[in-house]
Amino acid sequence: MLVFPQWQTVPFHWIWITITFLYGFRRWTNGQTAGVLGAVIVVTTIAMLRAVGDTAELSEIPLMTCVFLGMVWHVRRRQDAMDAQRRVAAREREFMRDAAHTLRTPLTVAQGHAEFMLDEIAPGTQVHEDATVLLDELRRLARISDQLLLLATADHEEALLMAPVALDRLAADVGRRFAHSTGRTVTVNTPEPVTVLADEQRLRHALDALVENALHATEDGGAVTIDARVRGGRAVLEVADTGVGIMAEDRQRIFERFARGADADAERRPGTGLGLPIVRAIAEAHGGTVTVESEPGAGTSFALTLGAPAPGLRATAPAHELRPATGTA
Repeated sequence: MLVFPQWQTVPFHWIWITITFLYGFRRWTNGQTAGVLGAVIVVTTIAMLRAVGDTAELSEIPLMTCVFLGMVWHVRRRQDAMDAQRRVAAREREFMRDAAHTLRTPLTVAQGHAEFMLDEIAPGTQVHEDATVLLDELRRLARISDQLLLLATADHEEALLMAPVALDRLAADVGRRFAHSTGRTVTVNTPEPVTVLADEQRLRHALDALVENALHATEDGGAVTIDARVRGGRAVLEVADTGVGIMAEDRQRIFERFARGADADAERRPGTGLGLPIVRAIAEAHGGTVTVESEPGAGTSFALTLGAPAPGLRATAPAHELRPATGTA
């Protein structure tokens, strides 16, 4: 304003615009805000008087002050709302963690008593059937409790035990285990060794959830495939099936807690509605994402994208098809 007086108030407005942008990048205390605002008012007033020499132009200073204070008010309201949302999310995670811990012991005791009672009841009786239902429901509650506990901590990056993980070996191991336990064919494609820095147990849980969902959504004879590969410079675990598919309106909702599909068979399929939210939380804790592509009636593909491949362990298992063990139904 002093060096180029012919520009008149252009530098003046740029000064106010600059402090507005700066405030948006960092939260200031009331003292800092008052100090910066006071300094800008004094400096711009002196500069305007010397450069322009017209006191009528000074009316812009209180106007710009009001505009700046209005912006401060709106920014603080937004920041307070975000802080409140983070506090609610933190309390929710804490509640889930405490509830899961509290429920674990009584559920374990009740499950043990139910198993003992079931052993003492003659099979084929109504009492035996009722006790079996009771035990199944207790096991389901225990599983929900475990999943709630995992969900409460799954998105905490500091809780991860990071180490080199061979994704091709992990995919082969998960595929082999499901093939033998379910009697279903699971195809594993690992065209090359893929190693990333990750928490192997968390990745195994996420992959288990995706494969289990794929098997539930696919009839006997359908295809379930696990891929471990590098795509776009990042390691990817992908689980695809030829099952019922997911409706377009459900593809984002399925990552919400306890959400189930809107199709007629969704409620009859087993599950707690926590598997995919846990998968997403695990992916985000690793700095990655989980995406879904699906066509109703033609199948679904979930892609768990992680970080860039890293040197480390190398799996020796080649790409192959994992078939059920001989004699399995």
